[in-house]
Amino acid sequence: MYEVRFFPEVEADLDLLSDELLDEVDSYVEKLKVNPFKYSQPLQDIDGRDLRDYRKIYFANAAYRIIIKVEGGITNIVEVVAIGERDKKKVYAEAFARITARSPNK
Repeated sequence: MYEVRFFPEVEADLDLLSDELLDEVDSYVEKLKVNPFKYSQPLQDIDGRDLRDYRKIYFANAAYRIIIKVEGGITNIVEVVAIGERDKKKVYAEAFARITARSPNK
């Protein structure tokens, strides 16, 4: 089993979603607890943003993304970085900004 954690900023992402979309996100969060690799795809460098250690999940007919990082070791953790629209790659830019803000090497 995996523990799912959320970046604090994800709360604001969730506030922007309709109840229908929130239900879909909740469904994926439950699936992530069991096998995050089954329901996500690896990310790459996107427009100069290195997201190779992160994964994406499509939802709402692929209009939205959930960006996650899966960490192994003693405790298996799935960290939800961002949730938002894929349109114009907004969610990737937001995820990268959040990751960079937390980076000790900035």
